[in-house]
Amino acid sequence: MSASPTIKLLLDESYCLHLIRQRPRRLLPAFERFQPGEIGISSLTVARLQARADQSQAPARNRRALDQFLLPLAVVDFDAAAAAMLGPVSANLPPQDAPADSHRLLLAAHALSLDAILVTAEPARYAAIPELRVNQGLAAPFVEPPAQSPAPAVTAPEPAGTILAFGSHDVTLELLGDELHSRHPGLTLISAHVGSLGGLLALQQGQAHLAGSHLFDAESGEYNAPYIRRLLTPHGVRVALVGFVTRVQGLIVKRDNPKEIRGLADLLREDVRFVNRQRGAGTRVLLDYHLGQQAIDPARIQGYEREESSHLAVAAAVASGVADCGLGIQAMARSHNLGFIPLFHERYDLVIPAAQMESDLLAPFLALLRNPPSSFLREVEALGGYGVEQMGVVLEEFED
Repeated sequence: MSASPTIKLLLDESYCLHLIRQRPRRLLPAFERFQPGEIGISSLTVARLQARADQSQAPARNRRALDQFLLPLAVVDFDAAAAAMLGPVSANLPPQDAPADSHRLLLAAHALSLDAILVTAEPARYAAIPELRVNQGLAAPFVEPPAQSPAPAVTAPEPAGTILAFGSHDVTLELLGDELHSRHPGLTLISAHVGSLGGLLALQQGQAHLAGSHLFDAESGEYNAPYIRRLLTPHGVRVALVGFVTRVQGLIVKRDNPKEIRGLADLLREDVRFVNRQRGAGTRVLLDYHLGQQAIDPARIQGYEREESSHLAVAAAVASGVADCGLGIQAMARSHNLGFIPLFHERYDLVIPAAQMESDLLAPFLALLRNPPSSFLREVEALGGYGVEQMGVVLEEFED
């Protein structure tokens, strides 16, 4: 879902674990003072909590408990605005500390982008981050700190087997993460849907292990490479551009297409409500390019300013009736039983720092990418609109 401007408290992983494990009744009146939607949890934290549940001795029971815990909370996407805060957050830390704990920096950036108080059982972890408002009990009496020291599992550092994938949303990357985890239970791929540009920015700041990108450059007609040369190479970030999938982009419409939408020109109709992707998303870049090619003024499109941070959110907006159409991938239309008008073919690549290409952490991931099992490939093809011909192929390497 889209980030809500009403978020006042953002709960971090340590505090969520405290609430789940201890169920402190004395905190309930404090939380009841807030309106629905004012207490939030980052989608990154949700992913980490889900990974913990899946790796526990009772995964089904713990996932059910987690689902119940999340019901009253607003789950907030880590979006381009949050990604843009990574630079200022990292710049104020000692060089040796900046890449040490990616999740801490991500949560700090997310809270700052929301202008929210970060509620944590471990305030000392965030002490070096200026401008961040952190609840410590006395400073913010509306939420009490834990009555006792958190359990060792709460204070554990970033899990050694966590791979952070920032950038554009694609369901096939999630499928690959599931395949990786089934083969290597100690490894978990966490995706943050911040758009292609947000993913490259995260690599620039050293806050991700890889990024998914499908940025089309109108001047050269290339995908991704020109943006790497502009955003990463000048900063001394050496990366490899690795092929992953090709996919079909088009207009996701209601089932049976009752408004008979055929192409981008129909977005100018008064009876058509559009839902857009966020600035910095590769899909948004692609849309704006083709609108320019067809001399379509975005200001005349009803809903152009309504932004969502993933293909899933766009499909959900159409399925719920909030919008009549949105640009997205064919697979997401099929999964929601919606109609689809194919318009463009594109490449979805992975951008991986050179150091990570040789790392022990990514070795199983890269091995799976270069030699994907036939069962995984069948899953991808069943989604609709995907090609896998260049999966795992190093398309280009970028030096300083």
